[in-house]
Amino acid sequence: MPDLANDEATGEAAALSGRLAIAVYEQIERLIRRGEFPKGVKLPPEAELARRFGVSRPVVREALARLREEGIVRSQQGSGTFVIRGMLPSAAALPPIRTLADLLRYYEYRTDVEAATAGLAAERRTTDDIAAISKVLAGAEDMLKQGQLQLLADANFAFHRAVAQATRNPFYVRTLEMMPNFIGRHKLDLVVSNDSTSEAHLWRIHREHVAIFEAIEAADPARARTEMQRHILAARDVVLNRQSLLESVEFDVRE
Repeated sequence: MPDLANDEATGEAAALSGRLAIAVYEQIERLIRRGEFPKGVKLPPEAELARRFGVSRPVVREALARLREEGIVRSQQGSGTFVIRGMLPSAAALPPIRTLADLLRYYEYRTDVEAATAGLAAERRTTDDIAAISKVLAGAEDMLKQGQLQLLADANFAFHRAVAQATRNPFYVRTLEMMPNFIGRHKLDLVVSNDSTSEAHLWRIHREHVAIFEAIEAADPARARTEMQRHILAARDVVLNRQSLLESVEFDVRE
């Protein structure tokens, strides 16, 4: 007699593994596009990537297979996996951030750009845009509930990208893709408390995203701008409140 319960559990596990592989693929692909893994560089070993993203090695293996199929990386027997497609030409277009003053200027710029993006999204969004943003938020909530915190960086970026896409203006999308993220990516984080990546902090980010989405869904540009501005300034404060003025740090725009 067939064991339907086991078959169902096996199917759910396979589906979860597939979703994780897609998420890891998207993160690695984005890191390549943004220049963290430049053309010609050897990717970290599977075990290291698995630790970085909090997944199993088979999940990483599946993600790398997809990257190979798309001609982004190639594997050499006994040597590892190498990047063969480089970053976007515009990925280094923003000025370098070397001081806290530069960091403040960056957040001043980002706050204005992302607030304007959210406002336009609220004016121009379609039912397809609402569905796309909602899907991203649902995926992030699932990751939070399942404790897959390492995968949230890309899910959070995907939210901002989906909002930018709702503006129907590709310049906003490209500008967003050039912006750095200082939590968990840069030398700055050497002096950032681990609290910045705690589960409570990540849930707070998610709630802020939901508030932005609700304003966009309601076609309320003023509220969308206000909620996005509040969100970016909160992110700025997390970074600034953990800095030591004795530290000498230098940043670039790669993520």
